[in-house]
Amino acid sequence: MTQNLRIGRWFLATATTFLTRALLFSTWQSRSPEVMESLKLSTTQMGLLVMLYPVGGLLGIAFASHLNQKFGARKVTFASFTVGSVAMVLLGSAITQGNVWLSSISLLLMGLPMALADFTSNYEGTEVDKRASKSLLPAIHASFGVGMILAAALSSAMIQYRVDLLTNYISVAILVWALSIWASTAFPKNSGTASVSNKSQKAITSQVWAESRTFVIAFIGLSFILAELSAGTWVPIALKTSGLSSSEAAAAFGMFWLIITSCRAIGGLVVDRIGRFATVLGSALITAAGISVFIFDTVIHQPYLGLVLWGGGLALGFPMAANALSDDPVRSPARINLMITLVYVSSVSVGPLLGAIGNQFGLFVAFTVPLLLMVSSAALSRFTKPTEI
Repeated sequence: MTQNLRIGRWFLATATTFLTRALLFSTWQSRSPEVMESLKLSTTQMGLLVMLYPVGGLLGIAFASHLNQKFGARKVTFASFTVGSVAMVLLGSAITQGNVWLSSISLLLMGLPMALADFTSNYEGTEVDKRASKSLLPAIHASFGVGMILAAALSSAMIQYRVDLLTNYISVAILVWALSIWASTAFPKNSGTASVSNKSQKAITSQVWAESRTFVIAFIGLSFILAELSAGTWVPIALKTSGLSSSEAAAAFGMFWLIITSCRAIGGLVVDRIGRFATVLGSALITAAGISVFIFDTVIHQPYLGLVLWGGGLALGFPMAANALSDDPVRSPARINLMITLVYVSSVSVGPLLGAIGNQFGLFVAFTVPLLLMVSSAALSRFTKPTEI
């Protein structure tokens, strides 16, 4: 196999795992108003339920780097998506029955393997990006957006035609499992396995957790992810409370991800032209502007403009944070694992936090949390400038 064909197959496998993770996640998020109604939850209680996905992720990410380096991307991907697909079917069944406890357990079980897949796909993405002649990481992340859009569109259509939630979840779970199994066989053999001893890995991990620059970049990355999660979890609900139907809210969520995906698809050109630091700075400022417009919807009545700026701004933030942490190939796995760990730790609190603020003051006020994170990321963006290894 030639070098170009090998990189192309690697690129497609990595992009596929981003897409399938998004299909699972967006299917769950797009029908969140219906989930909330079926389980008879308040806004605060919904925030606690949402928290369980990242809690499961925390359990998974604690072992992600070790498992990936021991078993490789192929085996980890196969196991992760098999468990995740089964968990989605259980979740759909539990929600249909109105069983809060089984829904909670199923959501926890879905979050755990998806955290493993999250680490593996991000690490594989940085590896193939370094071997390509042009920046591929934004395009790889764009496939996540494709999955979010497809799932949101499918959910909107199924709601419109009164297809039940369980059927929606089962069909997506089967599709995700089939695509992911192909991806697991398409990764290069032994990709992701450790190139250093276990003792050296532990030493590197300890050193990485003491690096202030790594923590700053990880904060920037998690800020963009939390801005993304805040929109994914609460925008459909916020739009419905402002007068839109469930189908219209799901469609708006799909538009949000269409913007993200489009910007990521051309993001490599932007990064190659203006560089990583300028991309992160501009992304944070544009995202902050979009959230601000959305927050003041009751005054200026431009929620769609807000979502366009919000989605377009955050498109390249996390990929560039991951890229900044992969400058040193030896420390790259530990640094990326650190960032994703912090993402899941923060994700545990952001759902209940926004839910509690939304319950007390309204969801539009709650979006000031991701707004403040974006302003902070803009101020810290200089830390993403390339450094010598």
